[in-house]
Amino acid sequence: MYLLYSLKKACKVFLQLKSPADPPLPHFPAMNTRIFDIHATNAGKGAALLLLLWHHLFFQSPEYGCIVYKTALLAKVCVVMFVMLSGYGFSESFRLKKPGLFQFYKNRLIAIYSNYWFIALIFVPIGVFFMGRTLQSSFTGHPYVKFLIQMTGLHRFVYSDYGYNATWWYMSVIIPLIILFPLVHYTVKKYGIFVLLLLFALLIPRTPIIPVINEWLFPFALGIYLSQRSYISAISAYLNTLGWPRYILLLGVISLMAVLRIYFPSLHTTKFNWLFGLAIILFIFELSKTLHMIGSLLSMLGKHLFNVFLFHSFIYSYFWKDFIYSFKQPIIIFMVLLLLCVT
Repeated sequence: MYLLYSLKKACKVFLQLKSPADPPLPHFPAMNTRIFDIHATNAGKGAALLLLLWHHLFFQSPEYGCIVYKTALLAKVCVVMFVMLSGYGFSESFRLKKPGLFQFYKNRLIAIYSNYWFIALIFVPIGVFFMGRTLQSSFTGHPYVKFLIQMTGLHRFVYSDYGYNATWWYMSVIIPLIILFPLVHYTVKKYGIFVLLLLFALLIPRTPIIPVINEWLFPFALGIYLSQRSYISAISAYLNTLGWPRYILLLGVISLMAVLRIYFPSLHTTKFNWLFGLAIILFIFELSKTLHMIGSLLSMLGKHLFNVFLFHSFIYSYFWKDFIYSFKQPIIIFMVLLLLCVT
């Protein structure tokens, strides 16, 4: 009953085109600070894109050496970065545009499904008719029915197959998060840290309490929380008081998290990925403020993140695997795939 009441209140907030009053923001000295805006969000997504490609290229390839293999495993943090930045971006968009509930769902779902189906319309026929990747070879039984279910993006709730493209599992995460956004946004706005603690508690049991999206609700809500209270900009303002040592501090946190996740398997989980991802996001934000060219390049890449996520597996794995890996050297392999994905 309480869940229904909260959802009703959330819908009312959207339909009235207003939200509960913002809480007072923390005060930090403003030295060379910049708001964590869409440019900064896209720069964070650009970093996530680079990590995504590195992860998928080498996380199953120990033959390229320990450093390449271990960093590829660590690069899976890109998923939690994207979830967190999505929550942040949705919240910022609502704050600025204040769409009604119907308009929010219409804009977000049409955008995500149009991209998803467009990529599928291009690459699935190529795979079926020219590259030998048929539907029958991609599913264990009932391939046509399972493919249609996969096109809803909710297939991970229905069957265990990864389907025609394994990376499309993420559609079963982002679509439910979009649907739940009004409720999460409202409850985080009203109850703040208590909602975050509740969602963090969902990460503790070994068996997921909520199928598929259990581990992603907390970082999604954290992104919303950071947006509502402008904490990323506030943290950046504080870091600026440290001067250039802030880069050493952030790199130290990132390195410490990386070492802990490598040598302590219990930390190699989504329970702590959000902290690892947040440290990377903060570092990219600080770096892009100082080196504007890097920030602009990452922001440009970030605009392509979702589409690249949808089709990059066809290039490096399903269609032209031999060509991509023929370059032998990991950096060259990575650069070739990146160039093919963004050109």
